[in-house]
Amino acid sequence: MFKSEYKDNQMPPGIFLFLILFLIYEIYFFFVDFLFFGLYPFHGYVLDSLQNIPYLLVAIFLFAILVFVLYKITMGFVFREEWARKFAMLFCVWGSIWPVWAMIMGNRVLENLVFFVIYVAIILYLMTSYVKEYFEKIKVFIYEPYALYTRKVHLINADRIIDIYFFSSHKPKSGTPCAMPEGYEVGVNPRTGMPYLQKIDKVKTFKYGDYTLYTRKIQLKNVGREIDIYFFSSHKPKSGKTCPMPDGYEVDINTRTKMPYLRKKDKKPVKKVKETEEKTVESKGEIIYKKPSNVIYVVNKPQPGQVKGDWAVRSHGKIYSHHKTQDNAIKQARKIAKQKDATVLIQGIDGKFRDGFKPKQKSLKK
Repeated sequence: MFKSEYKDNQMPPGIFLFLILFLIYEIYFFFVDFLFFGLYPFHGYVLDSLQNIPYLLVAIFLFAILVFVLYKITMGFVFREEWARKFAMLFCVWGSIWPVWAMIMGNRVLENLVFFVIYVAIILYLMTSYVKEYFEKIKVFIYEPYALYTRKVHLINADRIIDIYFFSSHKPKSGTPCAMPEGYEVGVNPRTGMPYLQKIDKVKTFKYGDYTLYTRKIQLKNVGREIDIYFFSSHKPKSGKTCPMPDGYEVDINTRTKMPYLRKKDKKPVKKVKETEEKTVESKGEIIYKKPSNVIYVVNKPQPGQVKGDWAVRSHGKIYSHHKTQDNAIKQARKIAKQKDATVLIQGIDGKFRDGFKPKQKSLKK
């Protein structure tokens, strides 16, 4: 959305000085010179008899209108009303008629010529870009509750000045509010929630904190088709290219690795529930009691100076024993697995695990 406001809410010194001099000049010209030395006494309107009182009342009425007009021009300049500049120019055109009339009538030609030149100078000043910019409003781009600002920065390495754009929820120390520049659109940082500008023709890249979203195509040999996969990475991967967020997906966090991943919006994340009790399954007239799954690992943990390495028997959170040979480690793992009704996984030379021993399920007939 946009809102109109001024670049600077304060009145510039040049405008303030002009307004003061303008009021002083108008008060002197109409209330002093015109009334006591100008056309009014030139035409014989003096207060030496009661017959001239009606003329005085007309003059007072005209001067009251003049005071009201000067008041409106002053308030228009203070509050930056768009009509104030043009109205002041129109008033000066009307005011310049009086010295012209006085010169035609032969009343103090030189003095009225000066008054006429002053009016022309005022009109020319009101037509300058300096005064126009004071009354002009700019469209400020708003991305609630942030406003768009711009400022110029000097690039020392490139030795050039560029315009930068930034959002702020309050008035910054430097920068002026501005409209949306052409060729840009708003992007939002998913980590901070802060908006920023990005080029429209630039490929949109979705970021989540320090991670960037990538995509690449893979071939499914079983079904014979190609699909797009999406993944996050904190560094540039060997394959894949940056991409925007695909439609119908949202970000979720892996509770174990804390890594972000994409999932469909209508798909609920799988919640892992710790099994604290035995599960009972009824199948073919038998009740099978299945304990929670647990694993005993036989891992090769190399030590300096030993070729065969040090074989260890361990679980997820405990190391049971160390052995010099693989066979001894497997025997010990079998014993522990039988006691705990666990599965033994043996690590091969390639680092992968294979099943070494799986205990049979205990069954109890009805």
